[in-house]
Amino acid sequence: MGRGHRVRRAMAAVAAAATVVAAVAGCTVGTPDTLPDPTQSGAMPGESRGSQAQDTSSPYVYLSAPTGDPRQDFGSLYLPPGRFAPGTVPVVVLIHGGGWKSRWSLRYMSDMARALQASGLAVWNVEYRRVGSGGGWPTTFTDVAAAVDFVPRLRSTVAPELDTANVTFVGHSAGGELAAWAATRGSLPADAPGAHPVVVPKAFISLSGVLDMRRSDHQNDHVRQLMGGHQAQQPLRYALVDPIERIDPSIPAIVVHGTKDPIVPMQESVDFARAVGLAGGRAHLVELAGAGHAATVSVRSKWWPQIRSLIVKTAKYGYDAAVSGADEPTTRPPTHHSRSTRRPDILAAAPSGSEPGPR
Repeated sequence: MGRGHRVRRAMAAVAAAATVVAAVAGCTVGTPDTLPDPTQSGAMPGESRGSQAQDTSSPYVYLSAPTGDPRQDFGSLYLPPGRFAPGTVPVVVLIHGGGWKSRWSLRYMSDMARALQASGLAVWNVEYRRVGSGGGWPTTFTDVAAAVDFVPRLRSTVAPELDTANVTFVGHSAGGELAAWAATRGSLPADAPGAHPVVVPKAFISLSGVLDMRRSDHQNDHVRQLMGGHQAQQPLRYALVDPIERIDPSIPAIVVHGTKDPIVPMQESVDFARAVGLAGGRAHLVELAGAGHAATVSVRSKWWPQIRSLIVKTAKYGYDAAVSGADEPTTRPPTHHSRSTRRPDILAAAPSGSEPGPR
């Protein structure tokens, strides 16, 4: 074997090793305006610790360098099995929580993503820059806006079956705040971060969400670190992103909260749902008797079938069908408040084997 041939083989081995490293890292970093190779492994961004379920997601960078950080500005796309006509599959955008801090990632939402995928939905589980990894005001918000607005790009490039006019946002904890904010971007001032949305959801669902940032600011320092100060110090920033101040009556909301949540007080969801109704909007409050903070995002909790039904029916049939309990669209008026009557029970383990971080 000649020296030139050996060199070429060595270079090929290096390139192959680099491909494996990129796959293990969780997302392929594409050049600006180029999607990563969809054949690369989605194991890292879609994996779930303690779960043996096969992950079939593919990672895609939605904000390339130098504007974004491809190690964080990516999402995992889950497509339902089977063949579908273009523009026929509803899309759920999942936004994880964790106090807007870098300790927590999209990984703990992967069990939920797989369950919704198996229910016939496309799921875009997004990561974003958080406090401690380049996030905070306004980067965390502009990242989430870019991630949401990337859905049409996914349809035009890799998944024509996506119905970009039928998108539902679902967020847990701090992700509930981000989902509520992302859903109301259409009413932002023209010069505000995240204004001029490409994607407007037909509804959003908050799971144990931070829906009153001023109240949460008294719980710990998470809101303060995200916003760069207290509400009194940064009133304009809070006015642009605090869900209870950013109500858009045209976007229906479903707010789910456990009565035993020690992390985010359930009263935030109660007050938010009431405020939406007073503003002329539609909000459906679901109180889960005995549930804690992690229960609303755990597919192993006894409340998961109810939560899954809300998400799937909202995505497939719309808000009215979801809150009325019907399987098909209905003309009956929605119920704006419901209370779980099931007996309190010991909570199942959180998806990743531990409680998702504070908020």
